[in-house]
Amino acid sequence: MSNNIIILGAGYGGVAAAQTLHKKLKKHPDSTITLIDRNSYHTLLTELHEVAGNRIDEDALEIDLERIFSSTRVNVIQDEINNIDFENQILSSEDHQYTYDYLIMGAGSKPSHCGVEGVGEHAFTLWSMDDANSIKKHVENCMQEARITNDPAERKELLSFAVAGGGFTGVEMVGELLEWLDEYSKEYNIPRDEIEIYNFEGLDQILPNLSDELVEKAMNYMRDNGVNIKTGEFVDKIEENKLILNDGVEVDARTIIWTCGVQAADFAANSGLATDRANRIKVNEYLQTEDYSNVYAIGDNAAAPWKDDQILPALVESAQQTGECAAKNVVAEIKGGSKEELEPNLHGVMVSVGSSYAVAEVMGLSLTGIPAMFMKHSVNMFYRFEIGGIKETYSMITEYMKEQASHKGLLPQLFGFVSETSRSLWLVLLRVFVGIMWLYEGYTKVRDGWLWSPDYLVSGASASPIGDYAVGWYVWLNEAIIFKFPLFFQIVVTLSMIGIGISLIFGLFATLGALGSAGFSVNFLLAGQYAHWSSDYPGHFSPLFWFLFGSIALIGSGRSFGLDYYVLPWLKSKIWSRPKDKDQDLQKVVKQ
Repeated sequence: MSNNIIILGAGYGGVAAAQTLHKKLKKHPDSTITLIDRNSYHTLLTELHEVAGNRIDEDALEIDLERIFSSTRVNVIQDEINNIDFENQILSSEDHQYTYDYLIMGAGSKPSHCGVEGVGEHAFTLWSMDDANSIKKHVENCMQEARITNDPAERKELLSFAVAGGGFTGVEMVGELLEWLDEYSKEYNIPRDEIEIYNFEGLDQILPNLSDELVEKAMNYMRDNGVNIKTGEFVDKIEENKLILNDGVEVDARTIIWTCGVQAADFAANSGLATDRANRIKVNEYLQTEDYSNVYAIGDNAAAPWKDDQILPALVESAQQTGECAAKNVVAEIKGGSKEELEPNLHGVMVSVGSSYAVAEVMGLSLTGIPAMFMKHSVNMFYRFEIGGIKETYSMITEYMKEQASHKGLLPQLFGFVSETSRSLWLVLLRVFVGIMWLYEGYTKVRDGWLWSPDYLVSGASASPIGDYAVGWYVWLNEAIIFKFPLFFQIVVTLSMIGIGISLIFGLFATLGALGSAGFSVNFLLAGQYAHWSSDYPGHFSPLFWFLFGSIALIGSGRSFGLDYYVLPWLKSKIWSRPKDKDQDLQKVVKQ
């Protein structure tokens, strides 16, 4: 008997359900597994703040569904379902119909406006990639406008950023704004104290799911970095560029981001199934809907029962565990086994405040700072491995190193060294080796007296820079110029070799050192020295060729475990820094 199983929605729960079904039904070829989503990719929704804050590219959070399920029995279909006929077990889109025997609904959620007037019209939300990109573009525009306006009131409004909601999403969004706006402040010479970042929370404290100790540490970090936190104050209304609090206080801000909760997506509310006040589909302990036993609901669009008659919170772990539970129960029905009740096992929560600070409560452990960040990234990495294997884990590590390299601090600097941009890391040993070779050459010339005796360039066949196979014009150049000032050129050669050695060993102006090394190699080749250098290696190319191509490969290698990582950005800031009066000049040109 054929069993068609359709999973609607490729969120955290939908992907978990599809993977579980594949594992459990490998030996049941009569069962088909189909995953339908409007997008061709799975989005890591919990990391959207990093895109909104310009920390990573959106591609880093979009995992191709075909890539995840290419070696499984799961068929991926990109389509948007607009109607479900539960009686006839048919899903319909604009162009196609799909029949099912079992349906797992994971249509997700959307931001809840909580009855506050003006949210939809005047505030940004952060619950999709489009939302994240809209915030990113808007913040960039605000900073650009603030540069050129000469209206103090407008400038203050443009430089005011308000985040409504002190939960996970709100705090993480504030953290991204902190770091990004610091960068803009320096780039555009906008005094940091002109930039206002607000965080409003109606409850008595932010991050209500964390312990008081961790909440206090998170708040202290935010306040120390200039965030104006307002707790115990609900937003009563949002107008254009303005929040009105329940006590009547008005806050002007060109950027208002709403993160005050979620509710089930409209699809669940309009499905015709029984729902609760938050539009979540009512389910039993097996995650079956009240109306149809062959229809399951998972993730944020399900009112999954939890302890003490509560509803399971909207967390990644919740979505994954409901997806796995629903899939196991579908398999139990197909195989004739016993169904499992949902028994959530939530291990904890982790909240980042920017790229260098976090708080976490995991399995009874309270973590802050680097340990918490490490835990958060480890969990993200494990999830990537879980759904995509080694290839997705490698992709995340690479993106993480790129992202970390753009920030300051010991950990980011380490990643910066390693990822500048990864390829030069493997040249460090070569760079140091070539540097030692040149330093030794310079040392032997100092020891032999090249700095004070002018005889070395013009006397003695072994000491002469001209070999038996020298290029004609090169011989003429030496005889016409260099041999007439031997001591000067001996000093130049000796000090240059020492300088090249130091440059490459310490990675200081390594590009110049590499070019100098390549230049000397070319010089020796023109002088016909390759025959002399290869005399010890009969039947082989001269080591000079190895030196030449190795030197070319070392161009730009000083930014990986070298002083160039620090010196070049510092020089750039001093030599090519933005003139302080540049924005004032721009204000004269732009017509208000």
